[in-house]
Amino acid sequence: MSDTNLIIIIIAFVVAIAAIYILYSIILFQGNNGKGDELQLSTKNILEQVEVLFDKKEYSLVQLLATKYLDRVPGHIDVRIYLAKAYFEDRKYNQAIKQCMIILKKKPNSIETHLVLGNCFIKKQILDKAIKEFEFIFEHKNTDKDVVRKLAELYRQTDQLYSSIQVYNVLAELLELDEDIANVQGILAELNEEAHDYPAAFEAYKIRLGIYPNDVNTNKKLIELYIKIKNYPVAIDTLIYMLSFVTDPKILLWIYETLVTLYVETEDFEKAIDYSEKLLDIQGSDKFKVRNDIAKFNIKLNRTDEGISILEDLAMLSQNGFDVTLELADTYIEKKQFEKALERYMLLLDKATQREAKTVNMLICELYIKWGINYAEQGKYDESYESLRNATQYNALNPEIYYNVAKNNYEQRNYSSAIESLSRALEYDKQKENSAKYLLLLSESHHQLGHFFEEKKALTDLLKVDEKNPNGLYRVGLMYAAQHDMKNAEEAFKKAIMYDSGLIQAKYNLALLYENNNRDKAKELYIEILEQDPTFEEAKNALADLSSSDFF
Repeated sequence: MSDTNLIIIIIAFVVAIAAIYILYSIILFQGNNGKGDELQLSTKNILEQVEVLFDKKEYSLVQLLATKYLDRVPGHIDVRIYLAKAYFEDRKYNQAIKQCMIILKKKPNSIETHLVLGNCFIKKQILDKAIKEFEFIFEHKNTDKDVVRKLAELYRQTDQLYSSIQVYNVLAELLELDEDIANVQGILAELNEEAHDYPAAFEAYKIRLGIYPNDVNTNKKLIELYIKIKNYPVAIDTLIYMLSFVTDPKILLWIYETLVTLYVETEDFEKAIDYSEKLLDIQGSDKFKVRNDIAKFNIKLNRTDEGISILEDLAMLSQNGFDVTLELADTYIEKKQFEKALERYMLLLDKATQREAKTVNMLICELYIKWGINYAEQGKYDESYESLRNATQYNALNPEIYYNVAKNNYEQRNYSSAIESLSRALEYDKQKENSAKYLLLLSESHHQLGHFFEEKKALTDLLKVDEKNPNGLYRVGLMYAAQHDMKNAEEAFKKAIMYDSGLIQAKYNLALLYENNNRDKAKELYIEILEQDPTFEEAKNALADLSSSDFF
């Protein structure tokens, strides 16, 4: 059976070859005048034959016929063009390129040849050469939609952004069908957005939406662009418009989530709650997260009890409720309900993993620090010290514990103890995150004890850590003034004011310096101080004294 099939295949192959040869012989040779076979077809007949074969997509026969003919008549440009086109259609791009090069040597302005050559380069992904060919064609045929489109696409493929925009704009003027116009405007919108030409991008999106007003993808991109430029009101209006025609659950989910995000961004938490509640009914929404967000928004609106109630329900519903419980504890801390926050943290510790327990311990430490600060603000220093001691049980290396102990000691004029606690705070502040404020309080403590050398060292260290620290510069200015170094004092006060224009004490002390040598500048500073704080009696009295002395 297999031998029979093989014989059939061989016979079919031989017959096909014979048919091609016979057809070729009929086309190419006609008659015999006794002097041997000679070419009988005229130029017109040859051109007609290759054209007919090309139109019938008989590309192999075109190649066979044209090659034989060009061997005898190599200068026939039109036949060679068909040969190049046949090679291209047969995916023989190198041979097509070779034929195009031969043609262009004799006929350099052949648009048809440049077109074949350009398309060959595209197929071979030699895009820089393809662009040169289509740029040449564009110069001669800038109203040919296919040529303009191909050049625009080439520019886009090679990231020639502005050239691509320019040519797509030309193409947009040539188009008549709504579908084509809409497609090109969509491309132009994206390109202009990439070029940060947002007005042009908006215009392109609007033209496209004029054709397809309910196109979801275009409306979505337009909204994203409004968000990018922070035009939230128009983005919100467009999202609400989309609700009138969108039915796809995924798009609806995106719309409602985006609306909530934008209302949060604009601090309209009432609307954020309204759309969050609607979001709960949307397929695919994260119900747990949405309810959690509603709780946060209620807290933002000072409806703390409502927020806490939702968070407590969520903590009960979730498997471990770790994150929700942390948020609940934070809310209690904001309300200064420290005992309730501590209860929540303790519940977490009972079932926390090792990693979670480390986090909770750090949070309990911070809770006790805040608790201690709250007691200190009420003047309850014994309770404050107790809370800060409790903090050490959960993270003894937290430098804020010792800083707040130092603050309590400073307020109680126990400066030596303050210095001791600040030394520990500086020791534990490995990342130097808060060293500036520790060194500032250290300098003030040394100042109170008359330790001027230690005060200077603390301030020098402070400015090494933060050379623009306004309070540190102000303290340095006071130190220079006390030493009658008025030049350095003036410079320090000026820098302090430069980095914090609201630092009234620095302005006041600078004005005092100016009273001796620049009374007008002193007056300006006193007036500026009183504009900031009309109750600043020292500045008011100093200004009155300067004004009255002007008459004597």
